[in-house]
Amino acid sequence: MSIEDLLEQMEQYRLRREQRDYRPDWLKLFIQNAAGLFEPLTSVGRVGYDCQLDERGWTVCMYLGATEIVGGAMDGHIDHASFRVDVRQLNSLFQSIDRLEWYSVANPEHSLPENRIRSLISVVGSVGEGQEIRLELLAIPPDFVGPGLHCRPNGMIYTSPG
Repeated sequence: MSIEDLLEQMEQYRLRREQRDYRPDWLKLFIQNAAGLFEPLTSVGRVGYDCQLDERGWTVCMYLGATEIVGGAMDGHIDHASFRVDVRQLNSLFQSIDRLEWYSVANPEHSLPENRIRSLISVVGSVGEGQEIRLELLAIPPDFVGPGLHCRPNGMIYTSPG
C-alpha cells in the first residue's frame, strides 16, 4: 500500500467517524465549555466524557482521566487525578438549573480502598435554546474507562491512543 493510499484510507476513516457523531452542535459546545472548567491540582489531566440520549434528554458524564505508570517499580499503577471545578462557573453554563446535587456513594464491592467511595456532582437544567441536559461530574473515571495518560519513569507523560 502506498503512502497516498494510506492517507486516503485515514481520511475516509476520519469522515466516517465524524458522520457517526450524532451530537448536536449546542451539546458539543457545552461539553467543550464544561471540560474547560476542570483544573488539575497536580501535573496534567485529560478530560473524558460519555454522552447518552434517552427519553429524558441528554446525559453527559465527565471526569478527569487516570494516569498509568509505565515501567519502573510502579509499573501498572493507576493514579487518579486530583482536580477542582469552580461551581459558580459551572452554574454559568446553564440558562436555568432544576437540580444541583452532590452524591457520595459507598461501594463495598471494590477490594481497593480508593475505589470504595465514589463522588459526583449532578446538575439538571436547561442550556442553549431550552435544551434539557443532565451533567454528571465524576470524581474518578468509570471502571470501564482505561487511563487517559501514561507516565514513564523519566517523568515523560503521553496520551493513550484513541
